[in-house]
Amino acid sequence: MINKGFFLIPFVLIWGSLSAQNQTLPCATNEYIKYLEQQQAGTQKNIEETFFESKRFSNIKFKKKKDTIYTIQIVFHVVYNNSLENLDEDYIFSQIEELNECFRRQNPDTIDTRAIFLPVAADAGIEFELAKLDPDGNPTRGIIRKSTPIPTFGQFPINLTNADRVKESLYGSQIWDPDRYLNIWVCDLSVSGFDALLGYAYPPTNADNWGSNSFTTKNKQGVVIHYKVVGKNNPLSLSTGSKTLVHEVGHYLGLRHIWGDGSRNQGCNVDDYMDDTPNSRAASNGCSLGQNSCINNPGDLPDMIENYMDYSDGDCQNMFTEQQVGQMRSNLTLFRSGIASVRYPAPPPEPAKSTSLYPNPVVENLTVTLADLDEEADYHIEITNLLGQMVFQSKLESVSSQTISGLNALRGMNVCKIFMKGEEIFTEKILFQL
Repeated sequence: MINKGFFLIPFVLIWGSLSAQNQTLPCATNEYIKYLEQQQAGTQKNIEETFFESKRFSNIKFKKKKDTIYTIQIVFHVVYNNSLENLDEDYIFSQIEELNECFRRQNPDTIDTRAIFLPVAADAGIEFELAKLDPDGNPTRGIIRKSTPIPTFGQFPINLTNADRVKESLYGSQIWDPDRYLNIWVCDLSVSGFDALLGYAYPPTNADNWGSNSFTTKNKQGVVIHYKVVGKNNPLSLSTGSKTLVHEVGHYLGLRHIWGDGSRNQGCNVDDYMDDTPNSRAASNGCSLGQNSCINNPGDLPDMIENYMDYSDGDCQNMFTEQQVGQMRSNLTLFRSGIASVRYPAPPPEPAKSTSLYPNPVVENLTVTLADLDEEADYHIEITNLLGQMVFQSKLESVSSQTISGLNALRGMNVCKIFMKGEEIFTEKILFQL
């Protein structure tokens, strides 16, 4: 349901309020892109062009779900100022599990997807695993731990220059080759003790290195996430929980918020450019199943609070759409191809072959199919009536399938037996209607 309003791509997920400032922190949609634009003019335009190139390619190549599976290599940089922030690896393992379930639509709460949205709910065919080799080819567990002197990387008013220091070796953990890994930095993003900023991501861009100064997009690529929302089993988890990283990886792979990041004053005229996400006026919160913020739009559907790219509670989020899947897979082909390996799922096993007779009832000839054929063995067929009297017998050829004629005299129900080397291997009642 597209309204072609134009707006910047989202990068930052904001939650909560700051009582110290006595105001709710607004959604900092433009803050990270503004920071990047300050570092290198043209970044914003390049990201926009990348988005629409990916969308064009998606419309051509990814209208239907593909059978390829993309597996993305992840490195977690756990940057901590105290032991609480130094997350146990079990949290990270359960977060990987969450990512895989959600992107493959194998999460248990898919049963909560409303019927109206089931036709567009999609398996992304994208999986995640911790890196096994570091950039130098050495074995790794895919988890890097780095202590930092910085108490928090959050700041109010929003200053993502401060947050981005987590990517620097002096204060945080240096990025691994972004052309080979999805880098995820885990750190404290609280502001004055409040959990306002939960995460942000750098979306796909086709600019590898601008070259005009020391700034390069490569040292910014990845996701930054608040330590309290990592892991399904995190006791500190907030309302969006471990679905927060699903949301941010969606941005990293080129998705926008489903409401298009317009303000309520702009009405329903700003869009995410996905035809199968209904228009909505603004982000939702909680689990407002009855919400339809653009009800005055002809043919509009309820707000898709089930979508990972909304701000609804994690307990309500359970789906990507077909077009969102196409967009992400398109970006993995065009702009992030190096971070993922490609495989084809194993073909379904062939149905087990068994010795059989066809048709039943017999209306003309009888076809015999032999399973586990031994071409050196002797086969024969015997047909008896229900009194046990032999009415037909014949040698069979040592071939997988053959047709038997000469059964014109047979009527009614009979018992057919097939023998190999004198041993009975098959018995079936068969009705003759010749």
